[in-house]
Amino acid sequence: MDKQALEIQFFSLLRNLTLSGYYTSKMGIEDLGYKGNMPNVWDGVPQEVLDQHGVAYEEEWLAKCVDQSKRGIMAEWDENGNLLT
Repeated sequence: MDKQALEIQFFSLLRNLTLSGYYTSKMGIEDLGYKGNMPNVWDGVPQEVLDQHGVAYEEEWLAKCVDQSKRGIMAEWDENGNLLT
């Protein structure tokens, strides 16, 4: 490898490490405006997508999984893996 190729490779590595370090620091994350995993409202898969694939929600699951009045309730399952809440 010639000298110029090594210089380019070194500069590229140094730049990538510097940017990776910055954007994984508290200041860099704030600069990006990243909020992290936050709770939000999920109304389920859009109806047009369900129709396109020929599927539909069961009413029991809609009541358990998409009812926004129960957003603060933690999910619970029985010993067989069935959703209780």
